[in-house]
Amino acid sequence: MKPEHAARPDQLRTEYCTDPLGVEDARPRFSWLPAHPRGGGVGGQRAYQVRVASTRTDCLSGGADIWDSGKVVSSQTDQIAFAGTELGSAHRYYWSVRTWDPAGDVSAWAAPATFEMGLLTPGEWRCAQWITRNLPADELSADALPAPLLRKTFRLPDRPIDRARLYISALGYGVAHLDGHRIGTNLLDPAPTNYAETVLYTVHDATETLRRGAGGSHVLAVELGRGRYGEPASNVWFWHKAPWWDNPKLLALLRVWFADGTVANIVSDPSWRAADGPTRFDSLFLGEQYDARLRRTGWELSDYDDTAWQPAVASAPPGGALRSQQQEPIRAVAETEPVGVSEPQDGVQVVDFGRQLAGHARLTVSGRRGVCLSIRYGERLDADGLVDISQNHIDGDIQTDTYVLAGEDEEVFAPQFSYKGFQYMQIEGHPGKLRPEDVRAVELHTDVASTGDFACDDELVNRIHQGCRRAILSNLHGLPTDTPTYEKNGWTADAHLTANVASYNFFMPRVYTKWLQDFTDAQLPSGELPPIVPTSGWGYRGSDASITAPVPAWDAAYFEIPWTMYRHYGDERILARHYDGQRRYLDFLSTAIDGGVVYGGLGDFLAPGANGRPPEGPAVHETAYTYRIVTLLKQIAAVLGHDQDLPAYDEIGRLVRDGFTATFFDQASVACHGEVATEYRQSPNVLGLAFDLVPHDQRSAVLDGLVADIRARGNHLDTGVLGTKYLFPLLSDNGLVDLAYVVATQRTYPGYGYWIDQGATALFEAWHADARSRNHHFYGTVDQWFYEDIAGIRPGAAGYAQVRIRPVPPAALGWAKASLTTVRGPITAQWRRMTDGIEITADIPPGVTAEIHVPMHGGYDVHYRHDGTWTFRGE
Repeated sequence: MKPEHAARPDQLRTEYCTDPLGVEDARPRFSWLPAHPRGGGVGGQRAYQVRVASTRTDCLSGGADIWDSGKVVSSQTDQIAFAGTELGSAHRYYWSVRTWDPAGDVSAWAAPATFEMGLLTPGEWRCAQWITRNLPADELSADALPAPLLRKTFRLPDRPIDRARLYISALGYGVAHLDGHRIGTNLLDPAPTNYAETVLYTVHDATETLRRGAGGSHVLAVELGRGRYGEPASNVWFWHKAPWWDNPKLLALLRVWFADGTVANIVSDPSWRAADGPTRFDSLFLGEQYDARLRRTGWELSDYDDTAWQPAVASAPPGGALRSQQQEPIRAVAETEPVGVSEPQDGVQVVDFGRQLAGHARLTVSGRRGVCLSIRYGERLDADGLVDISQNHIDGDIQTDTYVLAGEDEEVFAPQFSYKGFQYMQIEGHPGKLRPEDVRAVELHTDVASTGDFACDDELVNRIHQGCRRAILSNLHGLPTDTPTYEKNGWTADAHLTANVASYNFFMPRVYTKWLQDFTDAQLPSGELPPIVPTSGWGYRGSDASITAPVPAWDAAYFEIPWTMYRHYGDERILARHYDGQRRYLDFLSTAIDGGVVYGGLGDFLAPGANGRPPEGPAVHETAYTYRIVTLLKQIAAVLGHDQDLPAYDEIGRLVRDGFTATFFDQASVACHGEVATEYRQSPNVLGLAFDLVPHDQRSAVLDGLVADIRARGNHLDTGVLGTKYLFPLLSDNGLVDLAYVVATQRTYPGYGYWIDQGATALFEAWHADARSRNHHFYGTVDQWFYEDIAGIRPGAAGYAQVRIRPVPPAALGWAKASLTTVRGPITAQWRRMTDGIEITADIPPGVTAEIHVPMHGGYDVHYRHDGTWTFRGE
């Protein structure tokens, strides 16, 4: 063996996370980036060795008492599953890796990483009970639901602390303090679930906080909010009467490991004290009411006198299995200053933050005790310059906070248990003239890392790209949602349409892993899925809902999201985990196939001029997506080796394909149509071509008809959310990238440029200028086209073991580039026009093979290259 050199692997992760707490999988997976080559040689990895140990010393010294993989000849650097001895509940482990390069040189061992298991059995909660504030039924009403305060004082032995962890599930939301210090930076925590099936708990490191006060008196204090668990506002999706609905409650375990090996446990039980807090009402939809006069100053400190408080009471568990929250939490990620303050009416001041975002206000104010401020948030203004939040899905004024002043010299208000979608903030009752420095917009979303970016020399395109990114983040709050203002629901099509967009721009595997568990919880034994996940029960067959299953174009999320995970992250385990559920769904969907056609559903939602379902009817689109589901399931089965299932899928696919052709393809006009007679419609033809449902000998004629209709509309699309996703790549793939570019950048209705000229900073929900929401993401599919066709970068094999770089440069652009931080390392692709042709440059990380397609007259030259920077000239 050749001697070690200084380079070593880095960016070690366990289950997609650096040094995670609360890992639940019995066989957690490891990943790393291999050591960089010395002297500019070919890099990558030929073999690896992983060690897992119970102490850092053992890990460094080679005493891997938990697992030693030995030398494994493989180039794989991610999805490496642990295969050692059984891992213990709440145990912390250390692991490291070394790698061999293609020349046979072995790296140094990587700096050890850690992972810590969650509470793997119910008994590990050590008799912790669900507790709450005892409020008599006659004190509860829709407008009087105060947020409970719960606290427990305790003492610990005066001995050195090794580590301390707080395991906490506060439903619907909780904010915890230990000895007066806020624990963690999580907000709106934990993420929403179907609480009858899954209840998430969060693990916090409390070591340093306890060490600062070791041996003295301590206090654990928690304030509870309602969230999805106890939503009080009557709404059309039944959240206010969900089967699990209840008032806020807490489950907590503070476990302290001492250096001498002993352990102390502080648990939630009726020995805690409880009282009402100053938050008098909170609703995810309506907002919060906070009375600062009722603030209990110092209640988070151990010397606070709580003798007047009542004992907490035991509460019925919510029913769902306790699971560790393993996705990134929601955090305050930025603060935005106002760009302007207006006063459209006396006593009414409107703050403009210049762009759409999701979050809440942070308001600094001084005034007389008892003065009440109203803060209303919205994405748009009405004709009078006031915030417009008109809607008809929720009873009451949505997105409105109230704050009653305590009369102190300076007070700061920031709501804790809701978020709003807004650009504008309307403040009424302010005791003076609002100064811009007195108000900030605090942006909140699930704190996913940014992993990609795109740019070109057309600033309009760059603004559309940034709007897509902003819309994705504004709708990421524990799960992908539809609007941060009006619904906050996990509509399934919205998320699957932009899953690739999200995965190019952000690190999404932990979010999607959690959300796919929500699908498992939502799926009925029959295989049925609702179009909103999680759901309160809304959307199932037989429910009193406006939309009921099946909706294949929405339900396809259960297939598209795992496939996206596999495509971008090489995650085969997620495919295996949900394969049986996918099969059961197809069994359910098959019962709705009538002559190869699926009737009902939503179809190509919000096409131009359509207020919801398309004029041609939804069946053509839902049938096309049924075929798409079968196609995806065949691909998944092939990856997993379930070849025995393929004949059954082929049979269903033939049935649907034949039904589509017989019902929706007209030989005379050589075009696809819906079940309702209309003039030519673009989306049936887009999906028919994109999903390979058009007779092969008619494809050119169908494409010609689509192009003719686009040109007849002045180079405008006429597609809703389904057709738009596939329109641009379909045109690019058929040599019509210049037409696709003109359509995508149209500054007249309907078009993305039109939105920008209407002041869009995210994406509108519909093509018309007065669309309900101005911060929606399901039309963000154009950003996938920017990455994959304009810049020309996409995974060529699962998890970027190979990358495919094939730009399709529009004549209107002089250059474009995209960069991705993948699980294999950073990849960049860029091209620019030269006087004598196109120059392509690609940066490839070690261990990745690039398939680089260089544009030439009449086609492409294909080059295969390994790590390094490569430049090619095309024509």
